Parts: sequence; structure tokens; C-alpha cells
Amino acid sequence: MTTFKQPVSLSIESIRQHFADGVTVFISGGCGQPDAVLDIVADAGLNSAFRVIDCSVPGMTATELDRLSSKAILNTGFFLGAYRPFNEQGRLEYVPAYHSARYRAMEEDYNINIALIKVSKPNAQGFCSASLHADYSMEMLAKADLVIAEVNPNLPFIDDALQIPLIDIDYIVNSEAPLREYGVAAGSELDLVIAQHIAGLVDDGDCLQLGIGALPVSILQTLGDKKDLGVHTGLLTEAFVPLVEAGVVNGSKKTIDQGKMTTGIVAGSRDFYQWCSNYSGLSMRPVSYTHNAGVLAQIDNLVAINTTLEIDLFGQINSETIRGKQIGGGGGLVDFLRGARSSRGGRSIIALQSTAKGGSISKIAPLLKTAPVTAIRNDVDYVVTEYGVARLSNLAVDKRAEALIAIAHPNFREELTAQWSTLMSAF
Repeated sequence: MTTFKQPVSLSIESIRQHFADGVTVFISGGCGQPDAVLDIVADAGLNSAFRVIDCSVPGMTATELDRLSSKAILNTGFFLGAYRPFNEQGRLEYVPAYHSARYRAMEEDYNINIALIKVSKPNAQGFCSASLHADYSMEMLAKADLVIAEVNPNLPFIDDALQIPLIDIDYIVNSEAPLREYGVAAGSELDLVIAQHIAGLVDDGDCLQLGIGALPVSILQTLGDKKDLGVHTGLLTEAFVPLVEAGVVNGSKKTIDQGKMTTGIVAGSRDFYQWCSNYSGLSMRPVSYTHNAGVLAQIDNLVAINTTLEIDLFGQINSETIRGKQIGGGGGLVDFLRGARSSRGGRSIIALQSTAKGGSISKIAPLLKTAPVTAIRNDVDYVVTEYGVARLSNLAVDKRAEALIAIAHPNFREELTAQWSTLMSAF
């Protein structure tokens, strides 16, 4: 049997040696978060001032900064609620960036010194698989001074994923801890109505990208009568499984990666992880592929379906703040909005319920005033609420506003019409 040089077992002494002031540390997120490694970092009781590059999956992982060091700074593209205390302490760097640009910056700009990842057990050739959380690239790992990995047999060896030579890993921690899981509540009745509208925009043979949350689950539940759908997405959940097993999702019409479900992150239950380990059509790719504009343009009939918090009558989207408070980030929204528009036959769909706070607030606003513009009006194609579908592409400014008012809650339509008239009088 072939033997390979083994990385050094990670120790508290090694942590104290390398996690010095000024270094930059990348931490993989989701089910790829190396919790066994982070436990040893916590045990080291550090007070050094290093920077953490956060890649947590919202609703699944969040960086516990104080466990890592009392003086660490967190650099993140998602402003999670758990991070608000760090912001108040001056220890948070929130970076608004397209998901593709953020990961490119990890390769080119951030000068990452230490990469913390979780991988499968090595195969007979001495390679570990990035497995079910493979959104980072080999380029980023190659530039890091140190690669520290949790080797966990619960991560299956996925052949079509980044494979990392065991000899390129500097320190390891062996762990058999269960993988982190991701669950989402069932969609509401309104979500199902919105999903049914969206189903009418999906054709046989389309390739789907969906965001996370309850609404995407409802959308997938309405697509059972479709044929030959493909998948190219940033995050894959088990809501896809019934469609795969029914033959609805088979990737047979994809113009690239034919027959494959392409994603960077898998998030779900342990049963879903086991299902993925047995599914030969799973292709795990880095963000530099899943969100790449050139790649997305090669996928005919790409339908990008995402949610948002608020849209104004110009078509500008806010996906980051509620009542002026930052609660998230733009993520891959704009990458896929633009990617779907550049796809031959592609469509992008933004979905949202028409109201919030028990129906007292319209999510269709006259103008975004206290919120950042996550996506500019030029990027928005279809918008869907429970009241119908508005296609904004190729419509003049006034017609766009009319189309959006028509899918607003009836209680707000008259007010929105008056507010739009006032806005236009100032032009």
C-alpha cells in the first residue's frame, strides 16, 4: 500500500506560533467549517490582532470571533445579526461586494496567510476532496502560507470537486464530528402563490439557479410537471431531491456540464449529505466558476430566481437593510441577475411578498431613500409578488412603475400612484 507524508497534527503551540498580529485567516463555512480546528484555536486563548475572512453560510454558520482571539477583526460580506456587537466594538469590516468579486479578492488582494478548511479522508492517491463545501479555489490555497485542515470521514469524497493533495496540507486535525446541518421552514401560503406564478415562467429544459430560504423550497415544489431541467447554482438544498428522483431535473439540456448539477455549497440534513455522496451527477465548483460571468453566459436558458427585501418603483433593489439596519449582504444576487440576462434565452426573476410587518408596510416603495441599492434598475428583469408578474425589461420608466404598482398590495396602490406622480413632477 502506498504511503504518503502525513501533515503535522495541529497543537495549541502551533496555533500560538502562527496566529500572530497582522496575519489574515480564511475560514471555510457551512458544513465545511472546520469546527475541530476552531476548537483548538479557542483553546489557545489568543489575544493577537489578526484578521478573519468570514465565509459563513447565513442560517448555518457564524464566526464566533471572541473564541478565536479577544483582538481579532472580522472581515465579512454578510452582516449577520450576531456580528452587530463586533461592529459596535470597531472589530467588523463589512465589505459590500459581488460574491464573485469577493472570492477573487481572496485570491488576489487579501494576502491570506492561513487557510482553515474541512476535507474528506484522502483517497488511495493521497488526495482529499473539498467535498460538499467547495466554493474556495486551489489558487487561494496555493497562495496561503499555511493550510490547516480538519479531516473528517463524514465528508464524502466527491470526485468532481476540488482535490487537495494531503502533502499540501501543513497541519491536520482528525475529527468524526457530525457535519453542520441546514434546515428551512416550509413556505407560507403566500409563498406558494408566488411560486405558482414563477412556475409559469419556467420552461422545459431551463437551467435553474435559486437562492436560499423558504420561498425557493415552495418554487421547487411547483415544478413537478416540468421536463429536463438543469441546475447551476451557488448553494444546493435537499428541496431539489424529489425533482431529481422524479427525473424532472436531469441536466440533459444543459449547454455546459451536461447531466450535472453544478454548485459550490451543499447545505441540508445528514440524510441529504448521504444522498449527495451517492449521486454521481454532482459537480462541486468554486465561486470562480459558479458565479463567473463568462461561464453563466455559456448556459442557455439560465433562469435565476432570487428573493429580496424591497424594491422601488424605478426597479432598484435593496437586499441588505431593514429600516436602515444592515442585516445581510448582496451575495451572488447581481452575479446571477447579470448572468441570466447574458444567457441565450435566460431570465432573471426577483420574488418577494408584497408587504411586511403584518401587511402594514409595502415592500414596493416609491423610492429607496435610507437603503443601499443592492441591484440597479438596469439589472432587473421579472419581479413577482403574490399579485402577479411584472416584467420590467424594455419598459420605459413610467411603464415600469405602473407594472410594479399593479403587483403591489391593493391597499397601497393608490398611495404608490400618488407618490410616483410626485416623484415625476420633480424630474
